Amino acid sequence: VDIAQPSISLCRFIPADLTRMEPLPEIFAGADAVIHLARKRFPYTENGFDPASGTWKTPDIGGDARRFNHNTAITYNVLSAAIAAGAKKIVCGSSLAVYGLFYPTAAVPPEYLPVDEAHSRRPQDPYGLSKLVGEEMCDSFSRKARVQIASLRFSGIYAAENAHVLAERKKNPTIRGVGALWSYVDFRDAAAACRLALEADFPGHQPFNICAPTTIMDRPTAELVQRYIPEASRIKINLEDNKCGYDTRKAQSMLGFKALHLFNNGALQ
Repeated sequence: VDIAQPSISLCRFIPADLTRMEPLPEIFAGADAVIHLARKRFPYTENGFDPASGTWKTPDIGGDARRFNHNTAITYNVLSAAIAAGAKKIVCGSSLAVYGLFYPTAAVPPEYLPVDEAHSRRPQDPYGLSKLVGEEMCDSFSRKARVQIASLRFSGIYAAENAHVLAERKKNPTIRGVGALWSYVDFRDAAAACRLALEADFPGHQPFNICAPTTIMDRPTAELVQRYIPEASRIKINLEDNKCGYDTRKAQSMLGFKALHLFNNGALQ
């Protein structure tokens, strides 16, 4: 269900404007589960980093407000209509940006490493804030309807056609900021996480970090953090070699998730 039809579709496509609630109950009628990944992109997440100041810029205030309003509205509509239609399981696309490290306008070091799902969520940017609001809605709906909801906190999702971005980041570790902690996830692993979240059984709403187990870098993650995030010098760092700075053990234990497609030799394998 979306407005724009994908170039390749492996299942029936239903065109629908998710900002309009009216058609959704009929579309979701009889659905056992719903996966909600629709969104409008925030352009600054691709090109808003200012190397001189080491911070992210969000100059399009009006556009960001419209995107924020759009994304939070469609999430509410999908959750409401899916539950009203009787869906028992829902998966929502969230982001590691909810922790506030990805796109800060002022330096925000992690509280500890690796960052797990219990870490504080404190985004400064409209994209991260939209994901935080989405997770709060999932909390509310799961309590109200006693439905199972998974919020998948994805890292940046990559495929072969944009793996060159990872290669650029490897050459220049600060080219797009350091809040992502050099993490990533292949689109095939992201899709597998969605399926696993539907197949698993757990109570209420649960968030899960979804990313590869190692970074794109060959150097130890702790060394990179100490060099490029000096504000993190006082935190506890429990990382070996180039282990990812975002902890995926919860997804592994509860969902059976393990990323299989890793970045090696400048490409996704």
